[in-house]
Amino acid sequence: MQFKTLFSPFRIGNLELKNRIVMPPMATNFAGEDGSVNERHIAYYVERAKGGVGYITFEHTGVMKQGRAFPNMALIDSDQHIPHVKRLVDAIHQEGGKIVIQINHAGRQTTSSITGSPIVAPSPIPCPVRNEMPRELSMDEIQEIIEAFRKAAGRVKESGADGVEIHMAHGYLINQFLSPFSNKREDEYGGDPDRRMKMAVEVLRAVRNQVGQDFLVLCR
Repeated sequence: MQFKTLFSPFRIGNLELKNRIVMPPMATNFAGEDGSVNERHIAYYVERAKGGVGYITFEHTGVMKQGRAFPNMALIDSDQHIPHVKRLVDAIHQEGGKIVIQINHAGRQTTSSITGSPIVAPSPIPCPVRNEMPRELSMDEIQEIIEAFRKAAGRVKESGADGVEIHMAHGYLINQFLSPFSNKREDEYGGDPDRRMKMAVEVLRAVRNQVGQDFLVLCR
């Protein structure tokens, strides 16, 4: 039989999984204007857990409204969202599943009509898909976004989730800092690969310091 270990237990750090079936983060567009996790989210993800998924990754969740990728993106930018996320987490746990929350900032890969404010990026270079000119982030604003990731990770842990995943791919903000095509900065956050990695490293360090050494932290 193929995939002989698929249904066997697996361990990631301190997290014990009942099997090796993983649901990746896939945006549902279910959240309302306030970005809260709701009954529709819960029903959808509970069905995945009932179907046997051992490890669920909840879709990318905005660390601030400025970084919302689309109008119905879930948010975890304030403490008011913790109880809503907790209800989802508890429902998944009741079905024997584990759940990790992915946190994200869209950067230039959105529009001001979605965020309600000017879009931002490492450099003033439009996203080839969205085609809206972003404003270059100041050094202070970069620190504010790092702090937003830190606080969001703390809320994920407080909700009872099994881990937090930092979105560093797919053209979103941290990926924009990593790429020489979207990052033309001449300060400490741009230039050679080490400096382009500085934002990602500082977000990861801030998140780890917030949640502690025993909480699962992943980077996509």
